Amino acid sequence: MLANHQTACISHGEPNTIIDKTYRYINDSFCQPALWFDDFFVDERVSGDVYAGTMVRWYNDFSWNESENIHYKTKLSARLHLPKLTRKLKLVFEPDAEDSIINLFPNETTEPENSLGLQYDWLTKERQSLSVKVTIKPSIELRYRYIYPLHKVLLLRFTQKIYQRKKITGGGVLLDFDHSINSHFLLRWANFVKVETEDVLELGTGLNLYQYITATQALNYKASLTAHEKPEYYISNYHLSIAYRHNILRKWFYYEIIPELNWPKELGSLRDTESKITLRLEVLFDNI
Repeated sequence: MLANHQTACISHGEPNTIIDKTYRYINDSFCQPALWFDDFFVDERVSGDVYAGTMVRWYNDFSWNESENIHYKTKLSARLHLPKLTRKLKLVFEPDAEDSIINLFPNETTEPENSLGLQYDWLTKERQSLSVKVTIKPSIELRYRYIYPLHKVLLLRFTQKIYQRKKITGGGVLLDFDHSINSHFLLRWANFVKVETEDVLELGTGLNLYQYITATQALNYKASLTAHEKPEYYISNYHLSIAYRHNILRKWFYYEIIPELNWPKELGSLRDTESKITLRLEVLFDNI
């Protein structure tokens, strides 16, 4: 924590913080705590724009729902710098959709599977980045991101994706507004639109309120809704959750407790209510 809690410039210092040109610019010039929270919660907004290094993430979820069913899920993802090659090239093993988007807008009918591929960071400047990812699925994805400071404590982040996955051509836009409330809280308003050739038009809006507790603990309060425009407009899910994340024992071990409520609806059916609580045990090796 900073000694002066009244200042708008916030940097909860960590020795292994993920910083590259774009995010050093954000943190040093506009003093946004988004860097620390995105690093701590392992958000793609940080890891996706960093050149070299290695990140391996393995987590195990134990979930209990209102039907008293217990579900177990394990998942491994990685971003690996290829030594003796350009710093712009990375080997990636991850799903097509980022975990942060899935968690805020949990409306996927099937869990996205990981795929092995290569990502080339074509452009990384202070405010913008451009990358190309090719996987063995097969698929190809082009992603462009632009960051604009609207105010000392207000940041706009625009992300555009265009992709080809087997027979599906699609694209998506993610628009984030980050507002630094004070030295402990960051409010993010996230909005997305996704379009695909198989007559898919999906959109959503949601809020993340991040709360800093200590250098090893934080909370993330989430609220969102997801809607489908085709074949007709309807709200497919309302979502509420709280995630408590704690780094304990070793710098690479985390656990999370995530209670959540969802109100999903299929076209032509009544809306359901689903409650769930998840315990996540995570191993994170981060050398980016």
